[in-house]
Amino acid sequence: MSFRSKAVFKSLLFAAVLALSLAGFSGCSLAEPDGSAAQNNSRDASGISAAESNDAESVYSSDAVKQSFTDYIALLGLTREELVRALNEEPVSIDEGGLEFERAGIRVWFDPDSFTKVEQIFTNRKDIDFNGAKIGDPISRFKEVFGAPVSDENGDAHFKYNDIFLSVNYDTATETTVAAYILKTDF
Repeated sequence: MSFRSKAVFKSLLFAAVLALSLAGFSGCSLAEPDGSAAQNNSRDASGISAAESNDAESVYSSDAVKQSFTDYIALLGLTREELVRALNEEPVSIDEGGLEFERAGIRVWFDPDSFTKVEQIFTNRKDIDFNGAKIGDPISRFKEVFGAPVSDENGDAHFKYNDIFLSVNYDTATETTVAAYILKTDF
């Protein structure tokens, strides 16, 4: 199966799973039980705290509700080690060599040639700001924000944003968005 076929299959599979589990799963949050935002100031083995390491780490250093998807773009191109350090979380292995960061609410996959640098980031978090659109909004809202998609088939609209692509999965019956992929290379 080609990388593109796997990616399309993966998008459709995730959209189906998300649609079925949407009622019971509201995504991951960094909020503590009392509603305050969690901040992780622990230091890794090198003595560097998550907030000090690099720009990608700022994604999780403040209130998650205010986070922009552009913060996640900084994770593209990182190695596994850099990603673990940036997110300050040990991932769980998932299909096709990907990693799931449960606390961060994302899944990542690496480049198909060397499997060393982050190529795709998947999320269904409803608190991420996609330049004024959020998961759960109608797909028309993403079209207002990002313009006409470069492709839009079977509930998967792809938008070009600067030098990356954004693949937004939506329910074709209700047009409600359910998940998004941030892609270094479009598939």
